[in-house]
Amino acid sequence: MRKFILSLVTAALAFQACSNFEEINIDPNNPPTVPPELLLPPIISGAVSTMTASGTRAGQYVQHLAYPGGTSEGDGRYNLTGASWREEWNGAMRLLKDINQLKNIAQNANQPQYEALAHINKVYILSLMTDAFGDIPYDQAGMGNIDGMEFPKFQSQEEVYGLMLADLEKANQLLANLPAGATISRDILYNGNTSAWRKFANSLKVRILMRQSAKKNVATDLAAIFNNASQYPVFERAEDAATLVYHNNGNNFYTWFIQNPPADGSGVNFGDNARISTTLAGLLSNATDPRLRIYAAPTRNSFRAGTTAVYRGQPAGLSSDEQAAYYRTNNLNDGDFSVIGRRIRQESRAFLMTYAELLLLKAEAIHRDMGVNGDVTDVYQRAVNASFDKWKQVGSLTQTQSPFIDEAQKTAYWSIPANAYNAERGMTQIAEQYFIDSFLNGFEGWAAWRRTRIPQIKPGPSVLSPIPVRYVYSDNEQNNPSLVDWVNENMGGKMPDHNVKLWFQP
Repeated sequence: MRKFILSLVTAALAFQACSNFEEINIDPNNPPTVPPELLLPPIISGAVSTMTASGTRAGQYVQHLAYPGGTSEGDGRYNLTGASWREEWNGAMRLLKDINQLKNIAQNANQPQYEALAHINKVYILSLMTDAFGDIPYDQAGMGNIDGMEFPKFQSQEEVYGLMLADLEKANQLLANLPAGATISRDILYNGNTSAWRKFANSLKVRILMRQSAKKNVATDLAAIFNNASQYPVFERAEDAATLVYHNNGNNFYTWFIQNPPADGSGVNFGDNARISTTLAGLLSNATDPRLRIYAAPTRNSFRAGTTAVYRGQPAGLSSDEQAAYYRTNNLNDGDFSVIGRRIRQESRAFLMTYAELLLLKAEAIHRDMGVNGDVTDVYQRAVNASFDKWKQVGSLTQTQSPFIDEAQKTAYWSIPANAYNAERGMTQIAEQYFIDSFLNGFEGWAAWRRTRIPQIKPGPSVLSPIPVRYVYSDNEQNNPSLVDWVNENMGGKMPDHNVKLWFQP
């Protein structure tokens, strides 16, 4: 009996020792669960990087930018394969793992404010992906690390849009009913302002609804948002817009930012191959639009000559021979074209969604008699002014130091009769303004153009295919059995190329 008791005591002590050992070996600096606020900054910056990466490729397709003939031949002349879009797909989908983790942690910790932000960021990222690729995984996106979900299930674009709208509604309700004292930390987009996040969620909902408007009647849903500000607050001023301001930490600069400006005082990279397109330059020049001096730099030759500033766009999609011929015919050289302007080069702001965009969508809804209250002429003018207001004076810097748009320039613009809203060509005016405001947000400009086909853009004279209307699933993804099954069941067994329309396109 005594031996039995001793054995029990020894076992108990051993168990306690093991238990204490496990406690000792828990690293307090490496907790098993990450606080949600630590996940938020890389999720937001990753979402913005997904958008900004569209500036060069999608931005070329919609002709915000054009590259000289022989440069980026594959993109500008549409010689494209699955490898062309590999990182556009992989980078975005990797972010979903962190977003799923943020959502799960928030739900388990009863922190609805972080759950709402998980929904909004998921929708934002996957809205870019479905607008570019079409059918994508949504419910199971970012779950490839879970047993049984190594190959997330694909869903139709129409279904994905519906799921995104439902998630934005969840976010709106969560943020509207937060418990007292709920706060958001490490928020690099809105600095913890839950009302601002709610406005972003509902404004994004408007974008997604209008994206579908050529295929579905979305009038009731749009009117419910625009006509009920208490239930669905949206952007009310330019400062409400989703704009990420990068900090000067040497790592997260926006694509176009110049950390070390050139010694010539121009503030731009004249050798950059990303030139302003003739399409964009023409729209701005024809309207005497003050945004021309913001978006574009004077040509290198006019800047160095010290003469009147010249702004000239680059024709899109030229081959090397066609570019050389264009130079000869017009007595030009590579110093006679405008690159991205000084103001953009010296700032580090990325526009996810602007107040001008929201107002232009509202103007379109009113123009199309979709039950939205308001005067279209007034909303249109406020939209254009909101686009101007993105470029206010910075401190006391002069126009030379950092170009800006002031009240006098606005007045001069509206004094031109052709710039006023005209009901007969209202849809064209709205879509052209949308194109202009979305400059360097290639995804949004390209998606809007595919829906409206405004403005008119022409491919180069000898490009290899029509203007692309979708990104192609990456070459790695084309080996995904879930995608293969989806294509076999829904696309006749043929993997879509960049000329196959997406569902939302008319």
